[in-house]
Amino acid sequence: MKLKMGKKLIIFSHHYFNDEIIDRFYNLKNLNPHWDIVSIGFEGYNLLKDSIYIKKDIYPSNKDIQYYVQNKSLDWFDGDLCLYDVYTKLPEYDEYFLYEYDTICNVSIESFFDTSLDFFGSTICNPGREDWEWVKLYRQHNNHNVIFDKIYSCGQTTTIYFKNHILKQCVDELNKNKHLYSNMFSEIRCGTLVNQFTTLKKGRDDISRYISWTANYITLEKNIPYFYHPVK
Repeated sequence: MKLKMGKKLIIFSHHYFNDEIIDRFYNLKNLNPHWDIVSIGFEGYNLLKDSIYIKKDIYPSNKDIQYYVQNKSLDWFDGDLCLYDVYTKLPEYDEYFLYEYDTICNVSIESFFDTSLDFFGSTICNPGREDWEWVKLYRQHNNHNVIFDKIYSCGQTTTIYFKNHILKQCVDELNKNKHLYSNMFSEIRCGTLVNQFTTLKKGRDDISRYISWTANYITLEKNIPYFYHPVK
């Protein structure tokens, strides 16, 4: 892993690669020359050269809620672990930005998002409704759930931004109280962690125009500045 050791780090998460994924990685890198970039994924996959491989057995598990979404591996439930694992290995950066492989962009991070914030996500739930399936599953499958009277969501596990001091506190809390964060889908685990240390915020007010759970809710307009997700 060859990093310049600047002050900002992009975390490129993926579970496979081909020519298109390689192009997305280098496009992101070239658009953000003042950021270092590292690729990451879970053990057991064929990842980009010099990637960080996450050993999941040291983190809270979502194995008891895996049944809820058919044809998805357990790893699909755990995208937020990329943030905590990179911070544990590379804690020296001032800023961190998580970017999933099925995201595309044509401008730099700073030109599109408000990086003066200490944190931002996308489809923020502040808090999430108690009848939302992810919240219900957590309440059902974690006996310690009563610790949290409300559950929060950071939105999709892409285009998530942290200042160091917020991510550090999230990682410390996760390591200290792992039992609280099992069977907690990535978006609500990250959001509930963040909410303990700062307010949940969006990187721009119109982010739902660009970042969604499914492609049906976004319209690709490539003649404007953009970050889009998901794009297969």
